[in-house]
Amino acid sequence: MDIITEEQILGALNKVLLNESSKVKREEFTKVQFKIDELENSLSETMKEFRKLEDSIPDGLKVISGGRIGSISASLNNAQKYIKQLKEKVKQHKRNVYLQQIEEKKNK
Repeated sequence: MDIITEEQILGALNKVLLNESSKVKREEFTKVQFKIDELENSLSETMKEFRKLEDSIPDGLKVISGGRIGSISASLNNAQKYIKQLKEKVKQHKRNVYLQQIEEKKNK
């Protein structure tokens, strides 16, 4: 009776996951990266417009709007941070996938 170890299962799962991820075409990576760039640019413009709104609020309204303005600002900053992280992860994944394929071709 053969015993299957946790390492064997993890190894098999990693192979399957790696194979699935390597099926992403360069054009698909490029398309996603372009869309992320568009989103990043749109968010930057939104943040500029939001700062203009923030600057235009009169003192009489700052008391009732201050908390919400702060929350929106924090959310926009977090969104920008997460978009940058996503952008970097996609870039790293693309590099890893295509670097692995080049190494596999060299070994054959």
